[in-house]
Amino acid sequence: MNLDWDAKHGAVTGAINTATATLAAASVEHAAHLPLWSAGLLAGAGLLGTHVAGLRMKVSGATLGLRAATWMAAGAWCSWAAVEGPWTRNVLVTLAAGALGLGGAMAGAHHVEEKQAEQQAAAEAAVKRASMDWKRQRVADEWDQRLATVCTGSTAHVIGVEEWETGGGYTLDTECLGGTRWRDLKTFEEALAAEARLPEGCGVEVKAGAHRGAALIDVATVNRLIGEDPYPTEYSPLTLTGPLPLGLHRDGSDLAPNIRELTTLLAGRKGSGKTNLSNVFLAGLCRMPDNLTWIIDLNGGGLALAWLHAWHQAGRPGQPPVDWVADTPDKALAMATAALRIAKARKPGYKHLEIAANTDKLPVSPQVPGILIAGDEIAEIYSPKARRDPVLRETGDVLIQVVELARAAAVNALVTALRATQDVLSEPQLLAQSGLKIGMKSDEREMSYLFGWSDRISPEDAPYPGCGFAKVLDEPARPFKAYRMLPNQIADIVRATSQLHPELDDLSRRAAGEAYEKRWEHTDHLFGLGTAPEQAITTTAERQAPERPRGSGVTAGWGTEPAGPDAQAAIDEAEATRQRLHKAVGEAADHDADLDRQFQQILEGGGALWKPPTPDAPSDHPVMPTPGIIDDARWLTVFTIVAKAGPAGINPAAIAEFFAAVSPVGTTVPSRSAITDWLKKEPKVHQPSTGRYALRTEEM
Repeated sequence: MNLDWDAKHGAVTGAINTATATLAAASVEHAAHLPLWSAGLLAGAGLLGTHVAGLRMKVSGATLGLRAATWMAAGAWCSWAAVEGPWTRNVLVTLAAGALGLGGAMAGAHHVEEKQAEQQAAAEAAVKRASMDWKRQRVADEWDQRLATVCTGSTAHVIGVEEWETGGGYTLDTECLGGTRWRDLKTFEEALAAEARLPEGCGVEVKAGAHRGAALIDVATVNRLIGEDPYPTEYSPLTLTGPLPLGLHRDGSDLAPNIRELTTLLAGRKGSGKTNLSNVFLAGLCRMPDNLTWIIDLNGGGLALAWLHAWHQAGRPGQPPVDWVADTPDKALAMATAALRIAKARKPGYKHLEIAANTDKLPVSPQVPGILIAGDEIAEIYSPKARRDPVLRETGDVLIQVVELARAAAVNALVTALRATQDVLSEPQLLAQSGLKIGMKSDEREMSYLFGWSDRISPEDAPYPGCGFAKVLDEPARPFKAYRMLPNQIADIVRATSQLHPELDDLSRRAAGEAYEKRWEHTDHLFGLGTAPEQAITTTAERQAPERPRGSGVTAGWGTEPAGPDAQAAIDEAEATRQRLHKAVGEAADHDADLDRQFQQILEGGGALWKPPTPDAPSDHPVMPTPGIIDDARWLTVFTIVAKAGPAGINPAAIAEFFAAVSPVGTTVPSRSAITDWLKKEPKVHQPSTGRYALRTEEM
């Protein structure tokens, strides 16, 4: 007979297992004709063993008593079963009744143990609070009550209060009970801040504690995010493998991530402090003797200008603070291609360095520096309009390969964007592969797109220019304030760090090729020595895409869009734009007349804006609707839109938007239901997919 009291059986499984084991023991005793005292001897030994184990595990007295009673009852039943036979009716009925009674007793004992554990935890928390001074104890008691009031369904006790050295708040050391997790408490951050009546700009942050049943609650009582904190004037060397100081959290702690392996995405609208934070990044990179900074800025190289001007004015000491600047699409493609070639060359070429350092990542040093490509205003490369430029499209594709493949080779990217929206950050890999995401002052919708809805970002926690949220890998996003960087300090940093900048290693230089060697040709304008050459100021909009052959997938009047899949991509892109603008109109309190102009411009840029053919206009494919089906003059325009949409089709909502865009002012736009009804009646139209309508193949 062997009852395992340490297996954490429930009331049902424990009773069944005990009855089964007892029946088996009695059957063996009866078949072997063992003496009656053998069952009592085994039961006594089991009682003694489980009692000692229970004392060691500090189980409750009720559980110890239940175990003793169960062992004695099992021994008595086995002795009786050995005489009467374990399979007789009376003996089995008695065993079943005993099992039912044991199940009920175990349920009660487990409940007593749970209550005792809660009481013990509360007592321990009270003892810890009693050791605090009266002020901290008062704070702990207040927050105990607040947690019980606000955090419905969660149980937590404050066992410690630590005031911040900055005097701007305190941290609550909290023990969670009843299966509560720190993430459960995090969902109540806003409610806790409101209940505590914290000042505007102050808030509550819940973080992981010492173990899975603990939480740290940061309570800011002073608005540290207001005002400016200058960038520290101590310019000692940093390293790419160490922290990079960017700003301060609300509790006064540093925002200083390690970006050696983190692709960085920085989003912020105009006036939010994004450019200032970009300069703070560059300041830290200038202090790294094991890193080279490359910049892609198709807006005249603007991000690099202050740094290169300061270097030139200082007499060009040492190496420039920025090792390469790409201010045209062709230069950007050359830089991206060189970075990818370097990454591919470094992997086999420096494997011996990885083996010597016992790591699977290239050890960076002044002899083999890392390379960080800072791409300012990345929409110049990844917006839908930019992707129609063949050079920019290739540049974007190569940069994505760098992000995906070059981390271990110490080649990475820092990209910035004006908006955290899908039309600006249209490349999903940038969002997915960015281990460090920073969003400057913006609205909740954009922050949630950047960080994810689970972080529950509240813009009220970062309400000032220069403030934002930072998220490192899977950690929750936290509000912070960036250091302030002014032009005169940029000049100081350039002079102080000019001797720290390394040169590109020979292996990487050979891989980068001629483009790297000629990187400073025709760049006097970057140093303030003249105007930019014509090719350096050509905008994306001015670059003409090459002629592409027309095919059967495009009908007359569609402009210069390519046939087949590319044409359909343009249609889908225009339709996506239509949906975004339609959503913006629906959400605006007042109609923004400028949206119509934007809609027209976007369609024109996509080559998707057209006008219905006139009777005198030639047509490559003069497809007309079936006569007599629809008696409405507007039907010809609707039919023509469907004909030009291609084989993948277009939905009625997009048709209505295109109808409004191409029709004269004052023309009544048919409703979506009317358009749908017309399309279903036309035999030349079918549905290639749900919700879309297109001309039948034989009509195309």
